[in-house]
Amino acid sequence: MLFDSLTAVLGAGACVLIDLLVRGHPANAGVWDALLVLPLAARRARPAAAAAVLAAVCLAQWRFGSPEIGDFAVLAALYSLGAHERRRGVLLTGIAVAVLGVIMALSRWETSGNPLLVGATATGTVTAAWIAGIYTSMRRAYVESIHQRAQAAERDRDSRARIAVAQERTRLAREMHDVIAHSLSVMITLNDAAAAVEPSQLARDTIAQASDVGRQALGEMHRMLGVLRGEEDSAYEPQPGLGDLPALASLVRAAGFELELVTAGDLESLAPTAQLAIYRIVQESLTNVIKHARRVTKVLVEVSHHASLVDLRVENDGSPVAAPAATATGHGLHGMNERAALYGGEVRAAPLAAGGWCVRARLAVDHPAGPR
Repeated sequence: MLFDSLTAVLGAGACVLIDLLVRGHPANAGVWDALLVLPLAARRARPAAAAAVLAAVCLAQWRFGSPEIGDFAVLAALYSLGAHERRRGVLLTGIAVAVLGVIMALSRWETSGNPLLVGATATGTVTAAWIAGIYTSMRRAYVESIHQRAQAAERDRDSRARIAVAQERTRLAREMHDVIAHSLSVMITLNDAAAAVEPSQLARDTIAQASDVGRQALGEMHRMLGVLRGEEDSAYEPQPGLGDLPALASLVRAAGFELELVTAGDLESLAPTAQLAIYRIVQESLTNVIKHARRVTKVLVEVSHHASLVDLRVENDGSPVAAPAATATGHGLHGMNERAALYGGEVRAAPLAAGGWCVRARLAVDHPAGPR
């Protein structure tokens, strides 16, 4: 605003000097020059108002004055109107008034050349100034949109990087829980079983200490996984598949449980990601049996593939001490449900009427639902 005001004052002064000293016009020419040029001080802050004031001055000049060099301020006003005014109606009104003013001026004052040629030139000049202003406005908007898109792309890139880090942290937390927690639980169970059958008090104390250390390690791992925990998981190969279920069953049997593994259908033809999801659900269910159940004599694992569905069931007798869903870290039943949800399924865990616990899941393995 200050720059425009200073420019308007200097421009008005220059026009007055040219008309009075160079062209030898009467003193009132300087007044018209000042009235024509000074409204340009608001050409960017209030383009419509500046153009309206200038139009009123031009009308008064047409009625009472004569053409002056300050009339070129009309071009600057039209340019500013096109460049800074957003209302289409005002833009169209501005150019219409300018063209009408040219026609009125030609009818009021004589020209030294062909009136039609002079009129066409004057009309083309004011129209060109108006179009130049509109082009400047469009160019400015285009550059601004490019800048905004660049900022949006940068924000999107940063967001993608944060998501990738969160997914990798979740993957690490998930796999550490599935593998290490299972192994520690088996180790603790074996130690507890050994302490029960070992006659030596010293040996029982030593084994009990080993079990306590294992439980402390399991608790520390759960706390560490709470730090790594993210919102979604991401699986990367190499990972276990359904062909590894017999080895998993053998590990549970080695912990002192009687386990029956029943499979049906072509399980190993499933996609690796589907196999991993099913394997982890079975593994977590067996880990919960080891950690939470008491007086277990038999465990049943059934996995069957028919059509586009996979049904799995992990069932044990005995009685649970606490529901598996109540794990402190949220990597147990919650994690199983997340894996099942990737394939449009869910995991249901509930106690059996005759005692024991049952985990059931159904996955639409041919139509993954994608992360949720």
